[in-house]
Amino acid sequence: MWLRLPLLLVMALAAAAPAAAEIRIGFASPLTGPFAASGERNRIAVEMAVEDLNQRGGVLGRKVTVIAADDACGTQQAVDAARALVEAEVAVVVGHMCSHSSLLAAGIYETADRLMISPFSTHPRLTEEGRQNVFRLKGRDDDQGRLAGDFLADRFAGKRIAILHDGSTYGEGLAQEARKQLRARGETEIIYDQYTPGAEDYADLLARLRQARIDALYVGGYGPDAGLILRTARERGHDLQLIGGDGLSMDGFWSVTGELGEHTIFSERPDARDRPAAAAILERFRDHGLATRTGGLGAYAAVQVWAQAVERAGTFELASVARTLRRARFDTVLGHLAFDRKGDLRGATWQWEVWTDGDYIPLEQLVSQ
Repeated sequence: MWLRLPLLLVMALAAAAPAAAEIRIGFASPLTGPFAASGERNRIAVEMAVEDLNQRGGVLGRKVTVIAADDACGTQQAVDAARALVEAEVAVVVGHMCSHSSLLAAGIYETADRLMISPFSTHPRLTEEGRQNVFRLKGRDDDQGRLAGDFLADRFAGKRIAILHDGSTYGEGLAQEARKQLRARGETEIIYDQYTPGAEDYADLLARLRQARIDALYVGGYGPDAGLILRTARERGHDLQLIGGDGLSMDGFWSVTGELGEHTIFSERPDARDRPAAAAILERFRDHGLATRTGGLGAYAAVQVWAQAVERAGTFELASVARTLRRARFDTVLGHLAFDRKGDLRGATWQWEVWTDGDYIPLEQLVSQ
């Protein structure tokens, strides 16, 4: 069961104590705005995970209910969402998606002794600030940026490269890491600059890129904006290669580009669709009218990790659950997972994916076809 409520109603709900037989988990993500499609996919994944838990008797014999809060991938909205979920007495929060939202919310959860598991946020600072309540179910942007710099140096040596970012905590940090590694490899970008997120068009930006004869464009930013940049380029006959970070895996990317997004390359967590458990979840997305993209698997896995840690700890108490999270391994749709002392995913790696025909697949798979 899940409750998707406007923020004020979430706060009102918090006035009543949870039923003794019920345990609440929070889900915080953009459910409105340009990133809503990805937020909804992840909300559905959390809902499915909770349904599966409840069918097996819940967690420690208690039924689980989801309370979803819309942070709009914002700043004040993230603070409001975090406070509302704390007031609603959730035991854990799955979220947030955008790194700046997660960084703002993490301290609120720490103060309130609430566990936070983010399947999405990749900025290194999230786990470098030393909070014992924060865990990340994905790789970090320092690693992702190094991967990007190496890819650009290897595939586009001697070519004209541009690196752009949207000024966000995630986008700028990722672009900086990519540029640093590119230069360490002896290559230099032609353009390094910031674009305005949420712009109506990027015609002026594309004119500049075309004038500079850019061959490869690396974007540190989110899917809808990157999609509009690419669509504008294609409509003007510019055949540059678009490359980016995991923000380009968002559902909103393809909805903006359509077939013009074909062969866009981006880094993501290792593809898990060949795992039977993951394939079953992706097939269930069809029942909700969603394409069977691997986005959403991280959110499902976050619920699995939390439930297994609670069962092993024998309590919902934060310190015991957090200690278990750092000591144990967990069987999830993404495979067997474990965390280090910082709360980072042990052995986290990145894989190159490519958009094709409305879905994305490992780049090596496309190359081998």
